[in-house]
Parts: sequence; C-alpha cells; structure tokens
Amino acid sequence: MDLYKPQYHFMPDKNWMNDPNGPIYYKGKYHLFYQYNPNDYHWGTMHWGHAISEDLIHWKHLPIALSPSNELGETHCFSGCTVINNDGLPTIFYTSIGENERDAKNGAQQWMAVSHDDMLTWEKCDSNPVLKLNIHGEMDIKEWRDPFVWKENEVWYMVLGGGYKEKGCVLIYNSFDLKNWKFLNKMYEDPDFKFLECPNMLKFGEKYVLVYSPSDIVRYHVGTLNEDFTFTSEYEGILDNSGWEGFYAPNTLIDRIGRKIMWGWMTEGSRGEFDGANGWSGAQSIPRVLTLDSHNSLKMEPLPEYEMLRYDEKSYENTVIFKNKMIFEKRGRALEIELEIKINGDEDFSLNVLESPNEEEKTTIRYDAVAGEIFVDRSNSSNSEKVHKTILRSSLKKENGQLLTIRVFVDYSIIEVFADSEICLSTRIYPILESSENVSLELNKGNKLNIEKLNLWRMKSIW
Repeated sequence: MDLYKPQYHFMPDKNWMNDPNGPIYYKGKYHLFYQYNPNDYHWGTMHWGHAISEDLIHWKHLPIALSPSNELGETHCFSGCTVINNDGLPTIFYTSIGENERDAKNGAQQWMAVSHDDMLTWEKCDSNPVLKLNIHGEMDIKEWRDPFVWKENEVWYMVLGGGYKEKGCVLIYNSFDLKNWKFLNKMYEDPDFKFLECPNMLKFGEKYVLVYSPSDIVRYHVGTLNEDFTFTSEYEGILDNSGWEGFYAPNTLIDRIGRKIMWGWMTEGSRGEFDGANGWSGAQSIPRVLTLDSHNSLKMEPLPEYEMLRYDEKSYENTVIFKNKMIFEKRGRALEIELEIKINGDEDFSLNVLESPNEEEKTTIRYDAVAGEIFVDRSNSSNSEKVHKTILRSSLKKENGQLLTIRVFVDYSIIEVFADSEICLSTRIYPILESSENVSLELNKGNKLNIEKLNLWRMKSIW
C-alpha cells in the first residue's frame, strides 16, 4: 500500500512531474500540460506531459506533447504557455534549453510549436527560436525563461521571468503575428530576489494581476500596466504561504465561462530523501478559482466542481465545544473538511487530520484569535526523523461575532487549507503509521468554541 500517493490531485501514473504548463480550454476540452521526466522519478530530461478533461476533475493521459530535440542541441523543454494563434491553431511557447544550459543563465531561447490535429501532436516551428537573448540589446539578462502569452486589443503580449544586475525581474514583449517580437521594457523588478520565474499576467477589469515565483513563496501584485510598459504595484500579497514545501510555479487558464483557474506544483519537499519513493514524485494542486475583490485583494476558492467527489458525509450544526474534544475515527486519508466558527475573540482551537489513535502522528490546522494567526503545524506529521518538519503561518484577524470559514483538503500526502478565501496554506506530509486516519477538533484556550457548521466528507479518486 502506498501511504503517500494522492488520489484526487492530478499527477502522471509514474515518474517526475513539476510545473503546470499551458493549461487551455479548446473545442470543449480542457488541456493540462506539465513538466515531466518520463525516465525517472527525479528531475531530468524535461518534456511536456499532456492530459485532457471534460470537467476539470477527471483526466485522461495523452502522449507526451514535447520532447527535447537532441538533434538540434536541445536537452530540455522548460515551462511555458499555450494559446490559439491568429489562424486558429493551438500554439505552444516554451523555453528551450541547450547543452550546458540547465540553469538558463546563458543561451536560453524561446521556441514555438503548433498542432494541426487538435492538440494530439505538435510540430516545432522551423523559424525557432522566436526569441533570443539578443532581443534585449546590451542588457545582460540571466535565468531567462517561462513565457506567458495573452492577446489584448488585437496585439499579442508575452512576459518572461529573469534577472538583471542581480535583481529579479519580469520582462514584457509584443507581437502582431506571434512570430516577430519586440522587447518593450523591464516591466517589474523585485530586488529581494536574484531572479523571478513562471510569471502570469492576468486582467480583472482595468486591473492587472502579476504572479511570479522567486524560488520562495509565490507572490502576486495588483496594479496598472503603464504606457511605457512598466508595471505599478498598488497592492501585493502572498498567493500561498507554503514556501518550498508545497505550492509553486502556478499557471492559469480561462475556462469556457470566463473563470480564471490556477494550478500550482505541489513539491515533494523532503520526500526525495524518504525511504520508498515508489517511482513517482510531484502532483498538481486543486485548481483554484481566482477573483479580485473591491479592495484589490486576490480571492482564491477551490474549484466547486470538486464537490462531485464527496461521499459519506458527517454534518454538525450549532455545536459548542468547551474543553471536550470531538474525535472522528478512521475517516481515511482522502478527505474534505469544512468548518465555520463564530469568533468570540479568545479562541485558540485545533483541527487535527491524519491523526493516529495515540496522537503520535497528526497534522494540526490551528487558529489563534488573540494572535490573529492561522497555522499548519507539521511538527507531529510524521514520527520519522528523515522528514523535514515546519510550521506554516499567516495573519488572519477576525472581529468578535465574525464567521471564520476554513476548508481543508487532505489527500494522503497533501494538505491544502483555504481560510476565508484570502489565505492558502499548502504542504506535503508523510505519516508513517497506517492508523493515522482520525480527525479531531479541540479547544486549546478560551471559554468555548461556537461551531456554526462542521462537515466532513470522504473523497473519491479522480482516476
């Protein structure tokens, strides 16, 4: 029995997967590509894996979309995007890495491929590369990669990540035909990091949302794209407080009804050193629906279609906990939990998942109303010394009488926490004990815990 392999998060049958690439809706189907090593469950020889879905939940694996063209000196097909070109043909843009260019420091190129058979097979263009580093003139851009392309007012735009003079940056280009590109500007710079990768540029009304991954917690900025193609940030936030132990390198599609839906790579963290890797590594997050509120804060909700996977519900309403502990035994390892608490102002409570009967193992989602913080505590997630243990945290202040809504998705080795549609905390955990299948809710401090609603569901596999 594999205690860690997720059942309702997307992943290939075996081997290594990392960044989601080029998700797109086309002719009634959703396509998801991803960084994939078909030869091993460790990173190497990057290809583009490919899967298709009609409902964004259940997926069918398709043949590999892109493989490195070794005869042309290409060793990796790094991340990128998919669009429908002016002639109606699906078109992939990706970063091509040649020999001795693993880190894309020098000589990385942006390549293009098209499909003539509804995305079943792909043909790399004879005109490749479509962009080379010399497009920047005298600017010495490092770590140049991960194109994200969109169309606006009949003009195509592309953003790419990189670094310039030891500062992370996002660069912007435009084109009328997707073949001839012009460098417009260094659009945004983050001096706290040496390079930025996997940029996404999303538009909500008149506002743009820039998302990037700086080999750290994924950031987003809400702001304005100026006439000189610089970006002015008016609000900034954390997309997911997971750090390197969870959500990274996200990518976005616009679905058939206009929703912006984002996946992120659920990294394995310490599992590479863990005994029994079982031939696979990496999964994609639950797809998240993104919206922008009136205060320019990005809201993130789990895709509602995931509710079709629920079964064996346990439901409680208007319940009060004083010092007692609610225990739900043997709920399994694939769960969704929804909790609504009316805040008094002094609560400190814990929702424990994947808990063993003797509490030797458990992962704790904790809220402290006095401190105004929410935590995911992994210190007891596994009794193995080989597993790195961390505490994830985020500020979340609630006023007396307000409702706090927490949704938790547990999938064997994945935990994703959504709090009030504002906070996401995602992580990987590797409990050793097969008996770690309990759920419990307890009050740590305070007079009482007012539970407005508590729902627990088992979750079906998507396969």
